[in-house]
Amino acid sequence: MLIDNPSSDDAPTLSEAAARRLRQDIVGGGLPPATRLRLRDLSARYGLGATPLREALARLAAEGFVMLEGQKGFSVPPVTRAHLLDITRSRQVVEPEALRLAMEQGREEWEDGIVASLSLLRHEIGRRDPASEEWVDAYEARHHRFHRALIAACPLPSLLRFCDDLYLQKTRYRRLMETAHQDWARMLAVHESLAESVLARSAEAPALLASHIGVTAELVLALLGEAPPGKALSGG
Repeated sequence: MLIDNPSSDDAPTLSEAAARRLRQDIVGGGLPPATRLRLRDLSARYGLGATPLREALARLAAEGFVMLEGQKGFSVPPVTRAHLLDITRSRQVVEPEALRLAMEQGREEWEDGIVASLSLLRHEIGRRDPASEEWVDAYEARHHRFHRALIAACPLPSLLRFCDDLYLQKTRYRRLMETAHQDWARMLAVHESLAESVLARSAEAPALLASHIGVTAELVLALLGEAPPGKALSGG
């Protein structure tokens, strides 16, 4: 799976490249939940030595993409209700604030980025094929690009990085929803409405974003057969 990240002029180190490839495989499902991450297996998989892989695992553990359990070593975190709710509620706190700051600071270039990313998302939904892993990867990249575009004008780099990390951690859960039957016309309409509200600098836009983040989690919980939380995540 390719995460639609901005390009960088700096060539990544071996440990950075290893971390990126591991993160992509964890988020995209190539390394399923609860998989043990043994250095020998990872070295064979990625063609890298133990040192960059060990550094990459330590970095991903700090970011929450990998678990380190004492003598058991590293593993991919399991998919759990508690983790999903933690990520969702954290996103509902930080991402609307990043959006509020972006709406205060954003100029024409920021607006153009939102319009362009929405157009790409619309195109991807139009050619949808949920049974295709390649399409799910492409859709997720476009969806990520849209959500990043909304907050791109936020002047706090650390806040943006935190939003990005939380988004990627939730991707494993969201992919369950993308491969299931859903109303794609409604999905597109929700994103169009959100973009319209943001571009209009509406005071309601941050709340709309928080609600959208919550709805996704509620749909995933339903697919997993889990009861919704006592308080609606969508604010409804």
